[in-house]
Amino acid sequence: MDDGASVTAIRDFLAIDGDDPSAVIDAGRELLPELDSQERKSERAEVTYRMGLARIIHGEYESAFRALSEARHLHEKLDMEENSLQDQLGIGVIYGMSEQPEAAFETFLMVRDRARDGDYPVVEEAADIRMGRICFDQGRYEEGLGFIDAALRLVGATGNRSHEADALKERGRIRLHQGHLEAAALDLEDAREICIELNGREGFDLLISLGDLYTRDGRYDKAREALDDAYDHCRNRTVPHGEAMALFHLGNLLEITEGSMAAVEYWTRCYEKTDSTVLRHLKIKSGEKLVDHYRRAGETDQALAFLEDIRRIEGILRDERLHHTISVYDQSMRIDDLEQEMRSWRRRSGELEKIRSDREEAIRELKTITLIGEKITASLDPDKIVQLLYDSLSQLVTIDGLLIAFFDESNADLDIRYIIENGSYLEPVRIPVRPERSLTSWVVHNDADLIINSREEALRYTKAIHHLDGTAYKSESFLLVRLRIEGRIIGVISVQAVQKNRYRASHLQVLQALASFIAIAMTNSSAHQSLVAANEKIAHMATHDPLTGLPNRAHILTRLGNELDRCRRYESSLAVLFIDLDGFKEINDSYGHRAGDEMLIAIAGRLRTGIRATDATGRLAGDEFLVILTDDCTAEKGILLAEQIRKNLSERVDFEGNSLKVTASIGLAVYPDDAGDAGDLVNAADQAMYRAKASGKDRTESAEQLLMKRRRGDKKNREDSIWHEQ
Repeated sequence: MDDGASVTAIRDFLAIDGDDPSAVIDAGRELLPELDSQERKSERAEVTYRMGLARIIHGEYESAFRALSEARHLHEKLDMEENSLQDQLGIGVIYGMSEQPEAAFETFLMVRDRARDGDYPVVEEAADIRMGRICFDQGRYEEGLGFIDAALRLVGATGNRSHEADALKERGRIRLHQGHLEAAALDLEDAREICIELNGREGFDLLISLGDLYTRDGRYDKAREALDDAYDHCRNRTVPHGEAMALFHLGNLLEITEGSMAAVEYWTRCYEKTDSTVLRHLKIKSGEKLVDHYRRAGETDQALAFLEDIRRIEGILRDERLHHTISVYDQSMRIDDLEQEMRSWRRRSGELEKIRSDREEAIRELKTITLIGEKITASLDPDKIVQLLYDSLSQLVTIDGLLIAFFDESNADLDIRYIIENGSYLEPVRIPVRPERSLTSWVVHNDADLIINSREEALRYTKAIHHLDGTAYKSESFLLVRLRIEGRIIGVISVQAVQKNRYRASHLQVLQALASFIAIAMTNSSAHQSLVAANEKIAHMATHDPLTGLPNRAHILTRLGNELDRCRRYESSLAVLFIDLDGFKEINDSYGHRAGDEMLIAIAGRLRTGIRATDATGRLAGDEFLVILTDDCTAEKGILLAEQIRKNLSERVDFEGNSLKVTASIGLAVYPDDAGDAGDLVNAADQAMYRAKASGKDRTESAEQLLMKRRRGDKKNREDSIWHEQ
């Protein structure tokens, strides 16, 4: 390729739309072989840089990392610092997309500081925007707004319209999640106008944010249009994470406009497209939506299957975080290195002998921390986790008091759930986060750990040390360490001693190491308890009526079968009441189904409180209920109890200023007199109930009475027949 053709090819390459990553990658592959010479290094760096950004959009993060690393290497050789910083911004984006937010934030912060020192304001504002996005992803909205506002101030000087659109988009997303819809709309619409002015259209992430805004604002047609455009854009250009995000938000929109049945298809497609590591957060979100839908639909097997898969993914994420925490200390490598050092130190004497002793202590400490961490993270019982921590720490440092507080960000207070003083547990308390009143609050407020060896030293951080109710000791030495998960403070561990100067820096390091294990163990425990609660809820939903909360037909009939088995074993009796409401249809017709629902809820409450502890009640269907009267119940006892229930059910119910009333027709059948199995017994009670209806309603009839009346009728028919024959 001659120089003229090469210049044209480079110009055509740079003119390709960055939102079409496939075109950038294909064109770059053709160009790179022509750019191997020393004179073409700057052009090669630019082509490689753009290909790296395109591969990020495609989700090819390893290839993107290699491309951006090569571009940075070339730019550094050419002493092009500003371009090198832009390459590092791209690498930071890869860290953020690969679930490494801390590494991404540190990269952007380093780039921002170097850009500020080198007077590269365009790079500086780009780094501020990226840090704002990381803060948004971690829910640190106010901190994120600070970075975005800093970027917009720089944009006012540089006039970079593309960065202005990005900053407005990020600020709009933050305000949207804070619930400030009007402010979010202004930012996102302004960003849209700038994008159309620069590129002729919006980017997919802006379209998704607009779709989310319009959905929340009730502008559903505009939301559908924006999300469909985002989906088509990403599908046509092979942008997997954008495609999955669009599907998820389309599902949320359809849930509002057409119901969850219409949304399931989109959530399922999103769930199926999120198998890659970088999309696991979307897989969890779409999976939770599917669990909720199938649970409401009564499809418990489907709900459980998705729930188990979500918990499996969350378990993988927790295991990865645990692996990362352990690898920070890199125990095995450090132990091997220290043991090798000790073999050489043993040949020395004097001062080197003391060094050997210190290294051996360090090894023992690392091994101890590892063993303690393994025990702590192996348990799912939070009380056992705390006891393990207390017992283990007591072997390493002085502990007269220990507390573990959990930070409730929504209420800005601390839930001090565990307080141990001299081995005894005290009652939990809650206190507001007030840095001037407690060291624990200071640690949360300032996001920093503390080591303090006197109360005088403590007063440099807080005006007073709040005395917790129930505690007796006045501590002088303190170790306070944050509990953190994914960069977010979830609580604080505080270790205290009544004597001064009890703690050293090494003690703080031990507690910091164990805090990582504690945070992971508590998170695992919370996830386990959530799974147990979810399973219990699903099981309850499968056996109980969703409106009244009473056992459903299948469950109450199963209970009846079990009670009959017991009666057969002990040769005892029981009675069942078949209850049908009189006048319920008229309430539905006159006041609407909501009034009918309120009436059924009230009736269920009266049945639940009006029976004995050994009895049971359930809803069969519509306005039909079944009551099982146990404890060797006879027909006479059953009639008395049925009449009490009937009178109780006839009490009026207030609904929106209206006094509504129904009565009950009740049929009673007794085992073993009226029937010998559950089906026949319920049928006998049902027939008796219909006799009560036919006899004027609001009354109780027994199967025995019905049988006697039938016998009298049969006798009369026989007598009439004899008379006619005569």
